[in-house]
Amino acid sequence: MTARDRRRRVGAPADGPTTTDPLLRLSWARSLDHLSAPERCTPRVVLDGPDVREARSPLRLLMPVLDELLTPLAEDTGLVVAVTDPGGVILQVRGSAATRRRAESMGFVEGADWSEPAVGTNAPGTALVLRRPVTVHREQHFYPEARPWTCTAAPLLHPVTGALLGAVDLTGGDAAAAPATRALVGAAVRAARAELALALRSARRSETAAAPAAAPAHGAFLRVLGDAPPALVLDGQALELTERHAEILLALSRAGNGLCTAELSEQLWAGRAQETTVRAEVLRLRRLLESRGGPAIASRPYRLETPLPSDAGRVLELLARGSHRRALREYTGALLPHSEAPSLVALRHRLTGLLREAVLTDGSAEAVREYLTLPEAADDAEAWALLLRLLPARSPARAEAVLELERLRI
Repeated sequence: MTARDRRRRVGAPADGPTTTDPLLRLSWARSLDHLSAPERCTPRVVLDGPDVREARSPLRLLMPVLDELLTPLAEDTGLVVAVTDPGGVILQVRGSAATRRRAESMGFVEGADWSEPAVGTNAPGTALVLRRPVTVHREQHFYPEARPWTCTAAPLLHPVTGALLGAVDLTGGDAAAAPATRALVGAAVRAARAELALALRSARRSETAAAPAAAPAHGAFLRVLGDAPPALVLDGQALELTERHAEILLALSRAGNGLCTAELSEQLWAGRAQETTVRAEVLRLRRLLESRGGPAIASRPYRLETPLPSDAGRVLELLARGSHRRALREYTGALLPHSEAPSLVALRHRLTGLLREAVLTDGSAEAVREYLTLPEAADDAEAWALLLRLLPARSPARAEAVLELERLRI
């Protein structure tokens, strides 16, 4: 029997959902192919307590963000928040206690399979299939027991690979489909994605910091990229620096002929510091370096007696050679992100601008996706549009690019 024959045999609303949305109608067609009729739906519990806890592990960084943003709304509006794994199995249900008890009666519980093949058209299951946000109103559900409910769900996608991590869903009354609710679900998914991207970036920074090849085994190397405290690596050992000392070292490392007191004041203090202040700061830095066997600072003008390479300089060198993929890998974040020193603010913008231009001009889809994990690139509409053009037609990452472009156009 064909899906069309089965649709004819099933009573209202099984000749189709009560919607003109072609995606939901296609979902019903798939549901009929899987289940023959709505009456065949039976949500099955496929994971018990320990297995559910283990299945949550890949989402451990996302769940606190989703919980913080969505659970208060759910409790206030009589909704429940559910998070599923990529296969549609419910891993967590939070929110209104009364609504949770009602939801249990239709099998909406932790460990239950709510994928589209298991229970037909439903918000989390269909969002996983379509890889896009979905709202399913009451009679649009395939499963009869779900028809008193309204649900809104969105997929959770890995910020770098685009892999499907699961879905987040709000279920309850009509409040689940309110524009504000749908917007909050989208915002929560973006926040969770940003949290994961930041964690991945931090992990990469930690690996870079720990790797013996990240800095010369001998000599001195200045680290000024990323959110970690700036540091001077001396023979493989990191000496944490104050921001001002890092600014002075970076400025001197880039001034081959040195800087006089007035020039240093202009570059780092915008000329507002008195010469005595500049001299005192340089003196403190010089004593610190002498006590640790660091590079010597000569006077009149101030200059480093030996070259001092830095991670920022290395990224600039890679970009100058056209090695944008290596530069992207070694770029662990903005240059001294909290510094307001005029010359270094300009250098920060130059570095990020050159990196962006290199990736967007010559980068592959993979390079553009990695670039978009940078905090400063999250709202780069041009980069998202380029990624959409570069991705293959069937790439699962296209859905995320489309959603981000829609967000940025709001």
